[in-house]
Amino acid sequence: MITRTPAALSDRLTAWGFRAATWGGVGWLLGWRATAALAVLAIVTHLLALAIRALPSRSVAARALTVGTVAGHLAFFAAVLLLTPLRGLIPFGAGVVMCHAVAYVVDVYRGAADPRRHGAALLYVAQFPVFPAGPLSRLHEFAEQLARADISMGAFAYGVRRIVTGLMKVFLIAGPLGATADRIFALRLSRLATSSAWLGLICFALEIYFLFSGFSDVGIGVGRVLGFRFAENFRRPYTADSVREFWRRWNVTLITWLRDYLSLPIAGHARPTPRLYAMIVAGFVVVGLWHRASVNVFVWALYSGTWLALEELGLHARLQRLPAVLRHAYVLVVVTFGWLLLRGNGPGPTLGFAEALLGYSVATTGGALTFMTPALWVALPSAILFAGPLVGSISRWRVSVDAATASLMMMLAATCVFVWKMLEPVARALLPQRTVPRGQQR
Repeated sequence: MITRTPAALSDRLTAWGFRAATWGGVGWLLGWRATAALAVLAIVTHLLALAIRALPSRSVAARALTVGTVAGHLAFFAAVLLLTPLRGLIPFGAGVVMCHAVAYVVDVYRGAADPRRHGAALLYVAQFPVFPAGPLSRLHEFAEQLARADISMGAFAYGVRRIVTGLMKVFLIAGPLGATADRIFALRLSRLATSSAWLGLICFALEIYFLFSGFSDVGIGVGRVLGFRFAENFRRPYTADSVREFWRRWNVTLITWLRDYLSLPIAGHARPTPRLYAMIVAGFVVVGLWHRASVNVFVWALYSGTWLALEELGLHARLQRLPAVLRHAYVLVVVTFGWLLLRGNGPGPTLGFAEALLGYSVATTGGALTFMTPALWVALPSAILFAGPLVGSISRWRVSVDAATASLMMMLAATCVFVWKMLEPVARALLPQRTVPRGQQR
């Protein structure tokens, strides 16, 4: 018989209090209809997983039910994208739900997950803390951490820092960058100058990074507050020296999920074949839909897959002979032009935008300075600075920041208690005392 100390019981109550508040808060933000739909989807997925486990292991029936369940979730994902398209983010975190549900049923089919852990399975599929952009996790990792009460002042301080960092990325950096990119991409080609075209493309390239990495930071931070440790999702991809390395650092958990559950390797080292190229392009289609619901993802997927194939066929070996600066410049040019294909408003406007980038612009006014608002003057240099190698050089200071945050919170809490205790007698003396009529006294 396991006995729990009062401290351990207090930790568990605190952990589950935070978790209940977080799940309820995100559910309130989503609205009752979306929350109810997500709950129904989680329950149906769990019932299907139980049915898969009840069938003979690796049997034809179990395989057919697993394939059908995965196909159903992919269809649901596509339907959400078509019916409720939003710029930048998947509505209601449908991508995260789809990935977790597919990982759950496939792991059950493989025998790597036990669907009889009902509460953990349902919470895993409807994993509100990582809405709307991840990072993704596995059921066995989530269930193990769910059973623990791994909440401490250090973890709480770290989580708060990651949440604040993520919100700053999303609203203070990605917000102004996205607004400027939208204004420039909405211009007629006759009014698009070369400098403004470059400004719009750079803003979008940085916006998409800070938007999704910011939400991932929020998910990681909320997870640490609740006692979960989620994997890093973005590892400074713009500092990579090859396109393959870029995609190994970009949305890491999604790229890994594509490899493990859909057999779509994007950044592997397998021998290039036509079949592998087709699979890589299909993987890029999923990545593109994750980041932006648009028909442009098919052209962008072909473009991105082609560069990976070229590197594997010998381009990467030749690039390694070049200085590091030139390798980084190559990656930035290839990836940034790829973002143009993903963001463009159609074949004609995209081609005209590319011509403007190369200097073939007919506009004589409306240069980049026209779009430089005060918010952009702050956001753009900050984005360039923090997307580069500077972040790695200041990593050693993060522990000090977490310690300072924890100390500040403790001092603030102690000060509030002290002030309250000091003012309580004064308040009792100044405030009129409520008298109870004699007939009502007990």
